Amino acid sequence: MRKAIIFSITVCLVSWAAFAAAYWGLGLSKQSVGLNLFSVFYMFMPLLTALVLQAVHKEKFNHTGLVSFNLSWAWLVAWLLPVFMVAACIFVNGLMPGVTLEYNAEQLINQMNVPEEQQELVREQIGKMPAAMMIVMVLFSGLIAGVTVNAVAAFGEEFGWRNYLVGALRNVKFAKAALFIGVVWGIWHFPLILMGHNYPDNPQWGVLMMVAMCILLGIIELYFVLKAKSMIVAAIMHGTVNALAGTYIFFTYGGNSLLNGMAGLSGFIVMAFVILCIRLYDKHISKDNICSMTLGEALERES
Repeated sequence: MRKAIIFSITVCLVSWAAFAAAYWGLGLSKQSVGLNLFSVFYMFMPLLTALVLQAVHKEKFNHTGLVSFNLSWAWLVAWLLPVFMVAACIFVNGLMPGVTLEYNAEQLINQMNVPEEQQELVREQIGKMPAAMMIVMVLFSGLIAGVTVNAVAAFGEEFGWRNYLVGALRNVKFAKAALFIGVVWGIWHFPLILMGHNYPDNPQWGVLMMVAMCILLGIIELYFVLKAKSMIVAAIMHGTVNALAGTYIFFTYGGNSLLNGMAGLSGFIVMAFVILCIRLYDKHISKDNICSMTLGEALERES
């Protein structure tokens, strides 16, 4: 546990210091291109911190054995599950007060950053396209991004959260470890959240919401890491969630960032349901009982 605490404090302090240097040195502002670019660099801070601590402790790069590409069905489920979660999230979002479900082509045009002189043409073309086809296109592109470029960026985080910390918490039970990792993961985000990421209209409450989201999503990711005995599945799931999480804006009107999307209450409800399904599957169908083991026991079990 001591090793996990040292990593957690170090990665937060180093990351926050890097953010402060960029904020004051580069003049980062809310919703700017510079902030978006820095957020990608920020995702690699857990990896860099873990590598430095591994060097200090004279550990091999893959001392946990979790940087593994042994494919199994868990990889496929971890990749496709975000599609279900995002789709379910949109449905739940429609049940929230002040929110209506309706295909929002204008939001899509805004997200595409179409030049003003071309917007009318794009608007006309999108208007002719069936909503079902647009949904398929958005989901397909998100899946491709999730397993490629987004997974690479997410690897920077997951090497710390679902690799280094898993190794440091081998003797800790699943629930306690997932809670610890989720809290650290959420708190680590706070400078970006205060700058408007995820919760632009509620940044202060957004800090607490991000902690809650990281706990819930972290439980799901940790289960698949232990199931597949690979942290790569977490990078894929994380990358795919990032690619698809904003899909709700194309299909919803109203609400706010505390209610909408995977990072809002709608997403929390969906993730809580997924966690319940995982727990029931783990105990009664697969009978692995990963959720009742320590992380070390789960990794050493027979597949």
